[in-house]
Amino acid sequence: MMSAPHADQLVSDYLGRLDSALAGLPKARREEILDEITNHIAEERSRLHDESDADLRNLLDRVGDPAEVAGAAGDEIDEARIPGPTRRIGPVEILALVLTPLFWPVGVILLWLSPAWKLRDRLIGTLLPPGGYIFIFFFLPLILIGGLQPSGSCMTVSDSQGRVIQQSCTGFEALPTWQQDILQAAVLGLLALLLVLPVLTAIYLAWRLRKWSAEPAV
Repeated sequence: MMSAPHADQLVSDYLGRLDSALAGLPKARREEILDEITNHIAEERSRLHDESDADLRNLLDRVGDPAEVAGAAGDEIDEARIPGPTRRIGPVEILALVLTPLFWPVGVILLWLSPAWKLRDRLIGTLLPPGGYIFIFFFLPLILIGGLQPSGSCMTVSDSQGRVIQQSCTGFEALPTWQQDILQAAVLGLLALLLVLPVLTAIYLAWRLRKWSAEPAV
């Protein structure tokens, strides 16, 4: 293949004008574009037989005016810098966070209506614990009074002087003292967990809501 008489000068002038047009772009991106165009020109020239100056000028015209190439590259960078639309936290999400632990039925309904939470999050908000503080303060005491607290009784036989002759216990009172202590501690621990569980659930839901709002809107 024979090169055009002014091939090197034509290519050098074109790349020089392109480099000047790309001056406003970051250095890494400018070098990347210059390398791409240089390789593209070399590839296209390899397909020419007995290239002439006219052939090379036509080739460079097809590559594009340096100013237009630089403008297209700048538009790509601008589009990459423009953040996409974000998801908005609205009153439904705020009320769901506040009401789920405090006024459970309404809060749970809002939790399921909002698209901010996935199925797992909605189930956690619904079931940990079911009823929220309404259940803890109003229904749990009734359940405990109804017979779920440890119970038992003891029968004592004493002599005429008040000394214990025989004592027999049933239920909770029949257990050794250390077992009674463990059961009482377990009940107190369960109550403490129930008291903080709605707050922990609300914190978890708030964390999931924040992650959802940071994701780009689809």
